[in-house]
Amino acid sequence: MSHSPAPFPSNEDERALSLEHLRVLDSAPEAEFDDIVMLASALCDTPIALVSLVDRERQWFKACVGLDARETHRDLAFCAHAILAPTDVLMVEDARLDARFQESALVLGPPYIRFYAGAPVIDDRGHALGTVCVIDTRPRTLTDAQQSALQALARQTASLLQLRLLRDQREHRAERLEKELAQAKALNQLTEQSLNHAKRVSSLGMVTASIAHDFNNILQALSASLQMIRLRARRPEDVERFSDTGLQAVDQGRQLVGHLLASVRQDSPNLVCIDVSAHIDAMRGVLSRAATDRVKLTFDLLAPNTVVLCEEAQLNAAMLNLLSNARDAMGAAGRVRIATRLAFVEDDVSLSAGDYLALSVTDDGPGMPADLAHKIFEPFFTTKERGKGTGLGLSQVREFAETAGGAVRLRTATGAGTTVTLYLKALGHIKE
Repeated sequence: MSHSPAPFPSNEDERALSLEHLRVLDSAPEAEFDDIVMLASALCDTPIALVSLVDRERQWFKACVGLDARETHRDLAFCAHAILAPTDVLMVEDARLDARFQESALVLGPPYIRFYAGAPVIDDRGHALGTVCVIDTRPRTLTDAQQSALQALARQTASLLQLRLLRDQREHRAERLEKELAQAKALNQLTEQSLNHAKRVSSLGMVTASIAHDFNNILQALSASLQMIRLRARRPEDVERFSDTGLQAVDQGRQLVGHLLASVRQDSPNLVCIDVSAHIDAMRGVLSRAATDRVKLTFDLLAPNTVVLCEEAQLNAAMLNLLSNARDAMGAAGRVRIATRLAFVEDDVSLSAGDYLALSVTDDGPGMPADLAHKIFEPFFTTKERGKGTGLGLSQVREFAETAGGAVRLRTATGAGTTVTLYLKALGHIKE
């Protein structure tokens, strides 16, 4: 009589898919499963014990003791018979006397199986995936307690397989999340770079527009000086005076262009110690040309020899911006007073305690209501007609004051004129 392999269970396809879903076949040895076979061998007093998983065409041993093989063909598998009755322990007391196995190559040849007992490993859907089995080379039997112990080990094996799957899924999720995190970090870095680039472009655009505004004020002063030179061409002293004023305007334009180039290169500002009162006094000609003949310009420089750390080009631009705004606000004619004084500040929310040079420009124009006053230092805000103002002049003034370690303050009311005061951190006095 030839050997007859076990038939397939009625749910073979679902059972095989459940086993494949566990992703355990052909995996490396693991201590938890090695412990199962060690306990099975000890409890049943057999030389061979296996955790055997029945694949579509083979039985594969996740763990084994007493055998060198890792798998056999399914046709030879005792376990293929055991999974046909998932709730029972299949026990073959003497394989030589059992018609199902007496002609098996595993009985007639190595490992010369005579005794077999296998408890099916059942997953949570009721599929018998394999067995925890014990084998001996002599006929014997198991006590009821040993059979119960073998079933307990089979249940533990099913739990270990499920735990292994959950651990594997967790590791895969962790790897996926790690990759997604790396991608998110890379995307965030690209976004941050794009944002920084956009900020730089925006900042550069504001600086360019602001300097264009300031440069227009300088050109106006230069134009006025050149017109006066043309009118006074026959009076050498006047020609020299007006040409000096024009040359000062040209030098201020050069400084503004330098400031623009420094902004493009992102260099540090060209900060120097400046005696602000003396510097404004030297600018009288340029400021007078910018004010035009319809504005009476007066100076009250009460803080001589007081030094401020600032950028000369920005100081010049701030003065021209304040003067041109005051001139435009007054309309037909009026007065503008430029003053400096030394002020000690304490208990101020935006200024640290200490000495400041207060530089103020006051006009006797119409002033402005409160709802307008709090907006005038915002970039691009202007009350002028389209094409006659960029809204960046007073924004530049505020930036200059803050760069010089201070702040800008506004005092105005409808019908009461306007005073803009720059508080610039005073570094000390120059000894005469």
